[in-house]
Amino acid sequence: MKGFILVAHGSRREAANQEIADFAAAVSHAMTGRFDLMGHAFWELAEPSLEQAIDSQVAAGATEITLFPYFLAQGRHVVDDLPSVLHQKRDQYPELTLTLLPHLGAMPGFADWLAEQL
Repeated sequence: MKGFILVAHGSRREAANQEIADFAAAVSHAMTGRFDLMGHAFWELAEPSLEQAIDSQVAAGATEITLFPYFLAQGRHVVDDLPSVLHQKRDQYPELTLTLLPHLGAMPGFADWLAEQL
């Protein structure tokens, strides 16, 4: 079973966290049929945490989970923190395949798409 988790930073403002949850739901709807489980997670300041989201999908039967870092730049979370959690979860669930996609700012064509929108 395949899972997908959009990972964002998280905010002290509940409205910002709800915006991420709503965006993740819209992305999930647009990707219907590509993944069996869809979700979102926050790095800090909000829940579900990335660890909680992974655990939840594993409990639901996921054997493969793709993670999309919804970050514009290669900050500490993208470079160090997210890979650290993946390493921990791979040790915890050796049968689980975890794939970390490029962060949003590094997605091929993103700059061109953004320029078009602007």
